[in-house]
Amino acid sequence: MKLLVFVEPTERGEWALALGQDLAAGLGGPILLLTTQEFLESDPTLLDRAAARFASIPGLQVVRSVRQGPVREVVIEESRVSRPVILVVPPAGRKGPVRWIKGSRVKAVVHNSPSTVMVARKPVSDHIRSILVTVSGGPMSQTTALCALEVSQALHAQLTLLHVTSSVSIPFGGPTHPPAPRQLSGIRDLLSKGGAEPRMRVREGMVVNEILHECETGGYDLLILGQHLVDLDAGGPFSENIAEVLAVECPIPVLIVRPRRWAEGAATGANAGTMGGS
Repeated sequence: MKLLVFVEPTERGEWALALGQDLAAGLGGPILLLTTQEFLESDPTLLDRAAARFASIPGLQVVRSVRQGPVREVVIEESRVSRPVILVVPPAGRKGPVRWIKGSRVKAVVHNSPSTVMVARKPVSDHIRSILVTVSGGPMSQTTALCALEVSQALHAQLTLLHVTSSVSIPFGGPTHPPAPRQLSGIRDLLSKGGAEPRMRVREGMVVNEILHECETGGYDLLILGQHLVDLDAGGPFSENIAEVLAVECPIPVLIVRPRRWAEGAATGANAGTMGGS
């Protein structure tokens, strides 16, 4: 399974490398290490040091790539060319007015990359041991669950499924409704058949707020959710991409699942090699 890790000489870049190591050790490779020409000119051994971090993983092929341009453009372009299964990218660390003026690197990458994206923040633990997976009961939930199953097995992590019920209307839209319990039970059964015994959490309130609160208080090391837009007919131009909001605001690492990578697995079962391919 191909991984792409963006490398930069910052503390956030170290988080990306650490998470990339965990993924590569559990899921295999090859792994592509990417940086910008600007970073490499200021730190000529940057990619050498990054590659050395993966030397202890048997049989792992490490490839290096250098591109010219701003980080977000470099990352998006490389992901479109190399098509990794998972792209690991650190946030730029911008806050307040600076983020408003320059924009969010994370939001741009999540919105434009064709790959599943991991936003690299510092985990609560030294390694990912506890994963929170948000599910709604819709078609994307099964795809997200299959991804979470494979990641959790590779990292030997405990899964917790979170469903947020809400009857509060979104701005310019209609109320959201909880899915039938049978649908959520089906997702849990799917994971159980794959060898996982997930815990289940249900919260009530505004979806983004409740997911963030669970992440802040539950001691999780990773949040996994699906990439999908709120219905434009319901929310009009003010519709939010919930995945992008959580990718920017969540205090822990976030994995945003693109459905393309797990479509076959969703159709054929949890043990169908859903993360295969490039």
